[in-house]
Amino acid sequence: MQSFIPEKPGPGYSPDAAAQLLAVAETYLVHTDRLIYSYGSKTFLAGYQLYDMENGGRGNIDCSTFVLLVLAGIPYEESPYASGSVKALQVKDLYWTQKDLVDFSHIPERYVGIAERIGRPYLAGPRGLDLEKAEAMGLTPEILGREIMQSGMERRSVSIASYYMEKGACFSDISFVRPGDLAFFRSDEFYRFNEETFHEPVEVSHVGIVSDDTAFMIHCSGYLDKQRALDAGMPAVSRVPLSGKRTPAFFARSCII
Repeated sequence: MQSFIPEKPGPGYSPDAAAQLLAVAETYLVHTDRLIYSYGSKTFLAGYQLYDMENGGRGNIDCSTFVLLVLAGIPYEESPYASGSVKALQVKDLYWTQKDLVDFSHIPERYVGIAERIGRPYLAGPRGLDLEKAEAMGLTPEILGREIMQSGMERRSVSIASYYMEKGACFSDISFVRPGDLAFFRSDEFYRFNEETFHEPVEVSHVGIVSDDTAFMIHCSGYLDKQRALDAGMPAVSRVPLSGKRTPAFFARSCII
């Protein structure tokens, strides 16, 4: 086990792309009062409801959902949170969007809210699926599995990290950080990878976007309990110090042109 992430990022960086990406991220900051952090990927991208009706109808969001929407070039005003639907959710046709990472084109409308209707366990595979409820809805394990794979719902912070690892866009030295870079956090002390297969990030648990002031990042975070976050007045999307309670484990250059 050893670290293979280079200290320095590779060549190529577009300040213009970074500025546009951050402009999209800022729209979620502006509307953070309409959002609520949902721990454990309990967002529409994981088959849950768009909104938390018990807390003022705020949109359920987490770190990976936020970052994926931004990388797709979708501002809050054009997001499902504003429209109430995933039907028109597509990656914007901009030169800097990550089309091969983010593909919302196959999200079935009925997918939104499935997890709350039949239960979270189906995401673990057929063994965890409530077959009686699913079949009553005309959803077999095969259909669910295919829809999950096609919609890309398996993408979380660890998957985003893996994507940039494979592109060779990751680096470890914070002194090279630029606006628009992604900051990844993990809970283990060391980065592991399997030399027999391919580089795979382990225990990546959070991702944020480095702000125009590189001492800060824009991210989506909250307490494990929604009510504690609400009671504390903690915004779902916020600008915070890049190295606060935790220091990023590594970074990824997202604005490579």
